Amino acid sequence: MPPGMTAQRWRKVGIGAAVALFLLVAVPPLRRAASFATSRLILWAASPITPFVPDFHHLPDTTRVLAADGSVLADLSGEDGQRRTVELDAIPDHVKRAVLAAEDADFYHHSGVNPLAITRAVVSTAFGHPEGGSTITQQLAKLNYTGSSRSLFRKVREVFYASALEERYSKDELLRRYVNQVYFGEGAYGIYAAAHAFFGVDPDRLTPAQAATLAGKIRAPSGLDPRLRPDAVVERRDQVLRAMARHHWLSRTDLDAALAEPLTLAPPEPPGVSRAPHFVDFVTREAAGLAELGDDPDTRRTRLLTGGYTVETTLDPKLFDATTAAVTARLGQPGDPITAVASVVPGDGAVDNLFGGLDYLSTQFGYADRGLRPAGSAFKPFVYLAALRAGIDPRSVFDGTSGRVIPCYGAKPVENYAGEDFGGAIDVNAALARSVNVVFVDLGCHVGVRAVVRAATDAGIPGDATEAQGAVFLGGLDRGVSPLSMATAYATFASGGVYAEPYGIKTIRDSRGKIVYQHHTRTHRAFDAKQAGVLNAALQRVVGDGTGRAAAIGRPLAGKTGTTENNVDAWFVGYTPQMATAVWTGFDPARPMANVHGRAVTGGSFPAAIFGDLMRTGLAGVPVRPLPLASPDSMPLHLVGEFPAPPPPPRTSSTAPTTTTSTTTTNTTTTTSTATTSTTTSEPRPSSTTRTTEPAATSTTRRL
Repeated sequence: MPPGMTAQRWRKVGIGAAVALFLLVAVPPLRRAASFATSRLILWAASPITPFVPDFHHLPDTTRVLAADGSVLADLSGEDGQRRTVELDAIPDHVKRAVLAAEDADFYHHSGVNPLAITRAVVSTAFGHPEGGSTITQQLAKLNYTGSSRSLFRKVREVFYASALEERYSKDELLRRYVNQVYFGEGAYGIYAAAHAFFGVDPDRLTPAQAATLAGKIRAPSGLDPRLRPDAVVERRDQVLRAMARHHWLSRTDLDAALAEPLTLAPPEPPGVSRAPHFVDFVTREAAGLAELGDDPDTRRTRLLTGGYTVETTLDPKLFDATTAAVTARLGQPGDPITAVASVVPGDGAVDNLFGGLDYLSTQFGYADRGLRPAGSAFKPFVYLAALRAGIDPRSVFDGTSGRVIPCYGAKPVENYAGEDFGGAIDVNAALARSVNVVFVDLGCHVGVRAVVRAATDAGIPGDATEAQGAVFLGGLDRGVSPLSMATAYATFASGGVYAEPYGIKTIRDSRGKIVYQHHTRTHRAFDAKQAGVLNAALQRVVGDGTGRAAAIGRPLAGKTGTTENNVDAWFVGYTPQMATAVWTGFDPARPMANVHGRAVTGGSFPAAIFGDLMRTGLAGVPVRPLPLASPDSMPLHLVGEFPAPPPPPRTSSTAPTTTTSTTTTNTTTTTSTATTSTTTSEPRPSSTTRTTEPAATSTTRRL
């Protein structure tokens, strides 16, 4: 369109808007007419620049989530699984009118934007009574195109999209889309799902009172929860019913009957259980962070559940099934502790396994990716890496005697697991294999708390997992860490020091098969390859002749056990070049696992055995590859410790570091004392606070 014509068009809009504003303010009887005229004027002005709107005449199929092999994991249709398209002529008039009375009574008269409603909303908000001013057409624009971010730019885009929708579709087509897409709460998208979720009936059997209840919830689907706030829901329902009567959509007799009808709800339906349900939940949360699906999390979730997408994920069904079988066989009895498992592909970040527990129906909480608990001795590899970064040779020899007081750590003696004594002199590699607490506190004091925290965060542990306190040397974390984070960090070791950001979604395709999102691997080098290789060689000993022997699977493998104080948490985290897996076992709420099937649970018991079971099956047919190893001789390192190093053995072709050996044990340990005074390190003194138990879980973050 020529620029002159555009300017002329907008001058007419300005004149028309001024006239309409005068009529809205000065002539109350003409307000509605002036509002509708202004709406049509806005539509006319915006028509030359309205954006293209993809066809949504027919609601798309339910979003489908696929495993890595193409098999179906779940059909996403809201938590109740009841989403179904209902034709407009199959919906009773009182149901449609309840929606109109609640959301947009003038829907059939305006042209997509209602200036009168906007004016009313501005005035109400100014007097402390917020009220929405968006029409149903604007809400459709927000749901499908613009998102819900609160900005002037978004509102302007919303007007243009609303104008485009009004040009392309009839009012009935728009209303049909709206009642089948809008969210009513409790996982119910669309009128069919809502009628079943709250009243257990099809939409054509809803009473006027029930229809008004559902329509009233659209404004605040979570806040107006009839199971939690029935009085507020009835109050809102009655507002909708009276609005219907004002518009002559409900007779006085029917109004009185509806107002007197009690709020009677259908019992909540248990959530549908898909294959790998905790992984499906993880993917849903991941999608809520993708800008390709919208401007904000609420919009992205709505589009994911109503957009008819195909979500291709990273889950390996063979590995997941092997995990389920291993956990069921080892800890599948009533009263057994919970087991959570996560697996990550080194160098890529693909989450190919996420198992949050056997009983999804009792709790939908994702223990594998959202639960946070102290890692115990499974955190010692980060102390080891911090020492390598500081140039400390892992062949350095320390006093492994249990009960030693280490000055930088405080006055409380540091105990090994069950007071085990390792005969005095022991080098760092042997101490890692046998999980000797005293040695790793001493080593941690040499490198400093912050260096250990930095090594952990570089590997993939979230930065808020712990404060800079001495307890971190033995995995006494402030907030805790999830199995997924531990698997991600150990995958960094397996890849030779390259961190890869974890992900579960590979691609998302729309209902026409077009790719709307494609994952791109995000990596960076966290550690020198030689540092990672030296650690890998040391962690191989944990499985070969240390505390993790139950995890051995007959191929190159490295890993570490972890057991927190009083056997409250037990871990095994291990890896091959193709896969890193973390297994956690514990109760929620946390309590000791002193007698589970006749034994106290340590990282080297059930977690290591479950790890071995699932990895053997999950890696069946996968080529055997060696881990990337290196010798301490390949790095400029120096010896520290209380004892001189033993004489080196004759040179061999092995790339693994040379260490002393002695009798092994299957126990793993932690202590929760923290440091109080300084030592040879220049790091700030660790906190003197002693943490013996984790604080209770909050409403937003549950500790494993």
